[in-house]
Amino acid sequence: MPSESVLDVGCGSSKLVGATGIDQFSLPGVDVIHDLNKCPWPFQDEYFDRIVFSHSLSHLTNISEILSECHRLLKPGGVIEIVAPHYSSDNFNTDPTHKMHLGYRSMNYFVTNVPFGYRYISPSCGFELKEAQLSFRECKTSWRQTTKFNPLALMGFEILINMFPRLYERFFCWLMPASEVYFRLVKSPTPGSIC
Repeated sequence: MPSESVLDVGCGSSKLVGATGIDQFSLPGVDVIHDLNKCPWPFQDEYFDRIVFSHSLSHLTNISEILSECHRLLKPGGVIEIVAPHYSSDNFNTDPTHKMHLGYRSMNYFVTNVPFGYRYISPSCGFELKEAQLSFRECKTSWRQTTKFNPLALMGFEILINMFPRLYERFFCWLMPASEVYFRLVKSPTPGSIC
């Protein structure tokens, strides 16, 4: 069975094991140096099984163009995983290179399976949102085997904010800021879609 092909976008010097790392900076572990705000990226169509953005997507400028490019690069049924600082996080507000805010509903604008008023990406891109999650510490992802100690999760607060994310973001996120937001999108298994 062939191994999964993974693209680690904005990997920096901490690229996922076995992944192809792309970054705009020449750092240890980076396989491809490319300005990530300029599409197309230097890979062939439908090459990757999974694309990972680990604290990198919020540093880019045009999320619609980036997700369209990911659609081109993913095989049918391929997965995008995004973990980023939540917009209420001190980590988001501290780093002056962050370009976009992300909240629990941010990917609703880019998927076809969530009832939402407006789309910023062509429906032919065929992404479906499979998971969205908030955490006060670290969101669970496919590449994190363990997460850091999180007393608010142990007390059940994380379960509550993920059950009622709109209520949390509207009224409580500035009282108890979230640290991270996570999304898992899947490319619809229709080959040859054009965004």
